[in-house]
Amino acid sequence: MYAVEFVADKVPYVDSVWDAIHTVIRPLAGGVLAYSAVGDVGAEWQILAALVGGSLAMTAHAAKASTRAAANASPEPFSNWVLSLAEDGIAFFLVWISASHPYIALGVVAILVAISITIIVKLSRLARRLLRRKAA
Repeated sequence: MYAVEFVADKVPYVDSVWDAIHTVIRPLAGGVLAYSAVGDVGAEWQILAALVGGSLAMTAHAAKASTRAAANASPEPFSNWVLSLAEDGIAFFLVWISASHPYIALGVVAILVAISITIIVKLSRLARRLLRRKAA
């Protein structure tokens, strides 16, 4: 599965189709993973964990998909490769730091969520501006 993701992320427009398909898959997987990670606690805590995990996964996915869509609009072909390799490096780093330093990983994830929200807001404003110009 990683090999498919690795290749699909490097090809312009294929990555956007891949992201569209994963708009459902990634948040559901994040929710299921968080649900199962909390262990044997009350049902309300498991549901809360699933909602938080799914929300975090959706935030990361929305930032990735919107950044990738913006990169596809650029005329040069190398931005997809750079973005994809950066994503691969961040994913590897997060897995490593989560296993070795979970509290630091929590801080890193909080920072990445803040960056993701900023990216989503800025790109949605840009898209609205472009649509207004096109309509005028």
